[in-house]
Amino acid sequence: MKLLLRHRSRASFLRQTSYLLEVLLWGAGLFTLAFLKPEGEHLFSLCPFSWLLEGGCPGCGLGHGIAYLFRGNLAASWEAHPLAVPAVVLLAVRCGKLLHWQRNHFKKQP
Repeated sequence: MKLLLRHRSRASFLRQTSYLLEVLLWGAGLFTLAFLKPEGEHLFSLCPFSWLLEGGCPGCGLGHGIAYLFRGNLAASWEAHPLAVPAVVLLAVRCGKLLHWQRNHFKKQP
């Protein structure tokens, strides 16, 4: 019985930390894009589609669009990628839901 309880608490701990890790990674990514200089020269890309395709992929420009958005330049953000605003909203909602879920479902037992 103790082994089963230990396993459940470990699984619960892993689930809880995975939610917090996801929030941390999304937040770090948005924070990094906020300090990106979008008007700078494009030196390299981590996207494998841009390595293979000359025209890039449908996500090309999303990072620049988010960077412009954090600077308050909506027109440049839209021109860089029309889905920059929905992407930021979607990630903010996802992080909020993860934090809400983590707070309500992983309360400390008295």
